[in-house]
Amino acid sequence: MNRRLSRGLVAVATCALVASCGHGDDNGSSSGNGKDLATVRIGSEKVTSDAGIFIADKLGYFKEVGIKVEYVRLKDAPTITNALATGRLEVAGASLAPGVFASGNQNIGLKIVGDKQSIRPGVSATRFAVKPEYDRGDIKQTLNALRGKKIAVHSKLSIQVFMLNNLLQHNGMSMSDFQVVPVQAPDQVAAFKGGSIDAAVMLEPYLTQGIREGVVKLASDMTETAPPEGEVLTGLIYGKTMLENRELGNNFMLAYMRGVRAYNDAMFYGKNKDQVVSIIAKEADKPEDLIRNTFPAGLDPEQRLDPAYLGRLQDFYVAQKVLDKPTDINSLIDTSFAENAVKKLGKYQPPKS
Repeated sequence: MNRRLSRGLVAVATCALVASCGHGDDNGSSSGNGKDLATVRIGSEKVTSDAGIFIADKLGYFKEVGIKVEYVRLKDAPTITNALATGRLEVAGASLAPGVFASGNQNIGLKIVGDKQSIRPGVSATRFAVKPEYDRGDIKQTLNALRGKKIAVHSKLSIQVFMLNNLLQHNGMSMSDFQVVPVQAPDQVAAFKGGSIDAAVMLEPYLTQGIREGVVKLASDMTETAPPEGEVLTGLIYGKTMLENRELGNNFMLAYMRGVRAYNDAMFYGKNKDQVVSIIAKEADKPEDLIRNTFPAGLDPEQRLDPAYLGRLQDFYVAQKVLDKPTDINSLIDTSFAENAVKKLGKYQPPKS
């Protein structure tokens, strides 16, 4: 693996695991000079799951609705939450970890309005990999071979634990059949090499790195139980300003959804793929080879949120004792922005071949 690609691997996944990190000296988009445009500040990771934002920006969709995006770096989740609640940040993405649900009990006026990374059948950038000696070519047989062995997740507080639990239950097992250990994503390939783990829930681009180096075998895309409409892993969150200014919130979602649809057209159907890959690679400051050859993240072209799924996720966190008490899911989400965009754009239709 060349040196530039290796550096890209580290930067992509490190940023993908925090609520917001990016380029603090990036003062905005390239859309014109910003005159008469409303500035929307985004707590941005500037990684591949930001593709919908990148594309909407660079193809002019935001500018068409009178918006200029500005990427803001904030150091941690509490800072992001406070910035959203006080109007110092308009939009952010956050993994649907226990802290997001806890914020619902604090009544600070944040809403999950869409998805900034999701899975659906066959589409996932978070997958289950094993040492080659445990691979049996069938996930149930592979898991049987792994009984009692160590399975790594990035953190015991991450949504990966919920995903792993679903995979195991679907195959008649539970987490008690294994040793589930926290190993941060950037360290997992080395942990496989050193023999300290036997399997892992892996993020891209580390999964592709491990496969290329012959360290791991892909065992599951972890979408076996996902419904056709998908399940959100990272939420698109609106703060006070976007929720109070409905026109601005609707316009942002309309442009963002167009960007997400262009992403799906390119990454899953090949339409304008070279252009889209180039945009993502340039904005995320990563090699195009990395963007082309890893499993692409899911982004829902209709930005759907399923309260029942979110309720199951929250109940799991409560049962695991990583969330003190549940919140009212319907007060935590607002689907009206996405519904308005779909009304204007119509249902997503894949491009004709």
